[in-house]
Amino acid sequence: MRKRIRKHLSSLAPGLAANTYDLLSDHNRISALILEERSYTLSLLETFILALAEYIETGDRQRVVQQSREIALFRSKQGIALACILERVRVCRDSLLEQIRRDTHRLIFTEEERLGLYQIQMDLFQFVDTLIDVFIQTYEEDEEQRKQLEMQANSLTKEDFSQVAEQELVQLVLQSTDIAVLIIDRNLRIIEANYSFAELQQVERAQIIGKNIDETFRPRENERFVQWVIERGQSGHYVADTNGTLTTVSTSPIYHQGELWGAISVLRNITDSKRYEDELTKREALAAVGQLAAGMAHEIRNPLTSIKGFIQLLKEQTENAQNSSYFSVILTEIERIDGLLNDVLVLARYRDDKISAERFLLMDEVLGVIRLLEPESNRRGIRLELDWSGDEWYIYGFRARIKQAVLNILKNAMEALVMKGSTVRISVYASINQVVLTVEDDGPGLEEKVLKNLFIPFYTKKPDGTGLGLSTTQRIILDHGGEIFAENSSRLGGARFEVRLPISN
Repeated sequence: MRKRIRKHLSSLAPGLAANTYDLLSDHNRISALILEERSYTLSLLETFILALAEYIETGDRQRVVQQSREIALFRSKQGIALACILERVRVCRDSLLEQIRRDTHRLIFTEEERLGLYQIQMDLFQFVDTLIDVFIQTYEEDEEQRKQLEMQANSLTKEDFSQVAEQELVQLVLQSTDIAVLIIDRNLRIIEANYSFAELQQVERAQIIGKNIDETFRPRENERFVQWVIERGQSGHYVADTNGTLTTVSTSPIYHQGELWGAISVLRNITDSKRYEDELTKREALAAVGQLAAGMAHEIRNPLTSIKGFIQLLKEQTENAQNSSYFSVILTEIERIDGLLNDVLVLARYRDDKISAERFLLMDEVLGVIRLLEPESNRRGIRLELDWSGDEWYIYGFRARIKQAVLNILKNAMEALVMKGSTVRISVYASINQVVLTVEDDGPGLEEKVLKNLFIPFYTKKPDGTGLGLSTTQRIILDHGGEIFAENSSRLGGARFEVRLPISN
């Protein structure tokens, strides 16, 4: 249940952050300085909400406390009032608790879980009180440190001031959450490591300070990057895989009074950047293939239309029953080819001038698809269950394409129940500025390999499948500014698809 709550709140984090910001603005409880940096404040609010959501699942207080200290220290140095920060923390907490209360029916399934949810809400309320104390303490410590520096400022020489500034800079670097820093002496002993480095290496920071780096981490011989600075005088820039995280590693010597004192290593996580580059390369390749596919689809359709017309003419002129059945098979196969070409055009983002975008009710299309599939589901003994409050939501786009996407998902769910299962549940509800459609079944579910390749064109596990259904569906949803996710259902045990589309106001 905790994992379910975290996942739900994490998906709503951007909207909750925006609501929190708007609430503070509406009540004039936010300083002019924060209002001038809306995007950054929204980012901090979202980060704090995500940290609380993670705490609900893991119960790890230390990580959230450390993160809160860093935020408090940074905001204190910016000169932002403590009262303003505390107000933001309280409103974040209230927004989270209110969201949990509103979505109780989606988060729990048993009375035992209901009691557990009450305990989670109480614990979250008390934990935020603890974090408020952390913010207050950090502000007081920073204020005290600032006063001490001001008292010393009058007696500092230019050289002394430079040393203090360097120390402050070092502390800011060591407290950074973006980069991991490691410092060793010439005996390969770890002198300093920040929390980001400890987190990257999955160790406790206090346990590695003062230890020999080779004995602590036992790196491969070709990855002793910072050691090479001491042993070979070789500094440089490298790329490494650190516990599954792709990082850049920059190393440099540290000299004191002309002698080599030690070495420093700076590591930066580039996993997301690498993923983005790979995704960009993949999209560019797909775009090129899509343009080629669109051109080929048009060229194939032209002779196909002529063939279809002549077959229909021959069928009308032939009275032989056997030949007539042959013609019917040929026409059926031509229709199938035409359907495949339509899927290819959708993947290539082809826009038919005859189809225009409009504002329409999503449930009209969902109910239409359910009515269309009911005869087949009744014949096969499959229950189509609809969980819908009766509310109506408008979306903007291409009505026929959205209907096709919903039809593809429901047909996939019904086809998954060939060997096991008899229920397909469709749930539709609103979440902030999106309408959410989920389709779950009690079939065999999705294997890990299938989940990874689910939306790749032409990937299929069906003997007679084309592998274009779900990739076409994903393209339709993305073109409408939406999102689509797939996982295994914790409720029914089979597959679960979730579609999110922006509501048109």
